[in-house]
Amino acid sequence: MTIKRVAFACDLDSQVFGALPFARRLGARGVDVSFAIDAGRPVPEAVSGAFETQRRSLGALAASQDAFGFDAIGVFATGSRIALFRHTLALTARALRQPRPALFAGFNGFVYERFEEGVNWRLGCDVICLNGLRDSEAFGAIVGGGPFARQPVALTGLRRRWDAQTPTSASREKLFVFAEQVAVPAEPERRRALFQAIAGLASRSPDWEVVIKARVPPKRQTFWNQTAHVASIVAALPRRPKNLTVSYEPLERLLSRAALFGTVSSTALFDALDHRVPSLLATDLGLGAADGSEAMAGSGLGVRLADLASLDAAPRRAPASEWLRDVGYDDAFSPDALLTALDGFDGDFTPPPSLHSFETAAFGAAPSATMANTILAARDETEAALSAGANAAAAQEDLRVAIERSDRQRAIDEAWRTSEGGLAKLARRLKVYRPYKAVRRRLVGETPRE
Repeated sequence: MTIKRVAFACDLDSQVFGALPFARRLGARGVDVSFAIDAGRPVPEAVSGAFETQRRSLGALAASQDAFGFDAIGVFATGSRIALFRHTLALTARALRQPRPALFAGFNGFVYERFEEGVNWRLGCDVICLNGLRDSEAFGAIVGGGPFARQPVALTGLRRRWDAQTPTSASREKLFVFAEQVAVPAEPERRRALFQAIAGLASRSPDWEVVIKARVPPKRQTFWNQTAHVASIVAALPRRPKNLTVSYEPLERLLSRAALFGTVSSTALFDALDHRVPSLLATDLGLGAADGSEAMAGSGLGVRLADLASLDAAPRRAPASEWLRDVGYDDAFSPDALLTALDGFDGDFTPPPSLHSFETAAFGAAPSATMANTILAARDETEAALSAGANAAAAQEDLRVAIERSDRQRAIDEAWRTSEGGLAKLARRLKVYRPYKAVRRRLVGETPRE
């Protein structure tokens, strides 16, 4: 099968950025690429300016005729939503009596924890995209020789883009860009210690511009819950040097003029490598699996910021080539492998076996048990109509509506969780959150104010 049209169905912005390298590479290969991004979620400029984009319920797409206009769909979302998409798409194909599009899923960047959980949710997709040899070996250990041993995978690499412009030395500024991470480190006191170390380095480098690239603006929802936003921490530093700022500018714009890049364990490291920006990994907080720094240790880029006399003294090392190949940053791995893996796809084939059932996926993806049960009731009506040889269109439409409502409520709940203040926390503690929500809805509306 020749893949001509591909849709990327994404929820959070981190998942969009995970899909973006695939979209760019496939687009360069002549594939017609578009995005379907959950309604209510922000659309990154890098996507809206380059690809056709729809704002719609991610889950409801799988229950829509629209899904069958694509040769393949890549789902980049939380694990339970990937599994629900897979089950819904298979049922919709039976209800509509049409060959289904191929379904693939990947990971949104460098994976350093919960890989097994992520794999388990993705089992049953036609192709699972893995970064490189490290992930391939871990995947083999997970599936072993059991029923999932024949799950198709493709090693698609960690390059973020293949057409990045390499700035000339003349265009480089004395700019140090540090990519912060929402949950690394997670503890507020350790986050303060990290940003204090960056501030100290900025003080010792007065002729440098030091920019902390914030992952998201305050109260913006992403894959991880924010513990203490970088802007509030930096603003509260006892001695904040004038050359230290927090920026929300797109990372690629900053990298286009940066002379040095740093992070703890962000996938942004590979964006910096694409732009040929010398990079370092901050190890001031030690090496730990939860921070991802342990998985990055083999790169040879680790340095304690507190030990640097200034940014002029920062080492400019090339990452260890064996480590780069192991994690997937190598020309041998690219989304071209995905197209090869999908080449023999037949929409009438039975999907690979999945670990999680429709029920498990629905309860994981829905914001409440009530909404999960509504989805499952519509699924049962569709199955009953198919078993009876009747027209399942009405039941299938009920399933689409149920999933769309569930997705909408989930987005609303997540938006409130990132914007609620002390009053909401008090209502939860006093177990009066439900009446609090009712009053809030009357006073503020259904969604938070920007």
